[in-house]
Amino acid sequence: MTKRNVLYTGIFLVCIFLFLKYVMPYVAPFVIGAFLAFLLDPVVNFFENRLRLGRGWAAIISMVIFALVVGTILTWCVASLVAEISDLYRQLPEYYGQFGEILDDILANADKLWQDLPEPLARAVQNVWNSLYDLLSGFALGAGELVKSAPGFSISVIFTVISTYLFIKDKNAIYESVGKILPEETFGTFKSTESTILSGAARVIRVEILLIILTMIVNTLGLRIINVRYAVALGVILAILDIVPIIGPALIYIPWIIYHLIWGQLSVAIYLAVLYGGVSFARQVARTNLIGKEMGLHPLVTLISLYLGFRLFGAVGIIYGPLVAVLLTGFWASLITPVKGGNEG
Repeated sequence: MTKRNVLYTGIFLVCIFLFLKYVMPYVAPFVIGAFLAFLLDPVVNFFENRLRLGRGWAAIISMVIFALVVGTILTWCVASLVAEISDLYRQLPEYYGQFGEILDDILANADKLWQDLPEPLARAVQNVWNSLYDLLSGFALGAGELVKSAPGFSISVIFTVISTYLFIKDKNAIYESVGKILPEETFGTFKSTESTILSGAARVIRVEILLIILTMIVNTLGLRIINVRYAVALGVILAILDIVPIIGPALIYIPWIIYHLIWGQLSVAIYLAVLYGGVSFARQVARTNLIGKEMGLHPLVTLISLYLGFRLFGAVGIIYGPLVAVLLTGFWASLITPVKGGNEG
């Protein structure tokens, strides 16, 4: 990579950081609207070109289909989660009693162990316990804040839907407006760069979203076959964990399999192992075929992007991190393309 490309990359990352940190909170519905418009663009083009519909109607039909698919999945998830949470609430006294007995045993043994620990190690254990307590408290507070933010969220959804429609319907008009502002050569470079960055990023993101949804559904159905309680909640958690490379769903599956092996439930352990292996293998094969190895992020890059995103932006950084990594991959491709074409001056 040349010095010029390094400079451009640095400027690109600084601009992305400043935008996400200071501008994004105020323009999120419109950014999400533009993002959804870009993701839905192939569907809109299909309806517009193949079915000879006007772009406005093609946009409406595409958004309705998207809303129906997403709405159906969300409705199923929410309804199942409500049923599972209700069941958990009914079983809570029993679980609480069992947990209390286990906790008493753990604390009794821990108290004996605590006295024998060297002071630095004891202090480290205490810090870990305090961190765990803070984490659980943060989850509880976050749930309360989520409920309080519901009205504001509804308003954001309305603006997102409207902006998505306008971005799709008036795509050509927006390009024409930008073309009138920028010089012809600059506008040509802008269109080429934008196409290289966003088309590759959109392809990766479309497939990743699809794979996460499919992973959630397959895990949930697989767990329901063996009548696992809270299968939907576990399916959602496993789908979220699937974003994390290497570790991923293994964080739940491996201890779960070991638990059943220890308690002599060999058939359940084998079933969980087959389910975990089958879902992981199928997802990897589908991801490679749909995206292509050249566009996928290396697991280490994904892990670093998740960590940096979380450190820089908090919980929302888990989304920002990989997204910026994908955009950066497309940006590098746009810098390298001229070199391959022999246009580098």
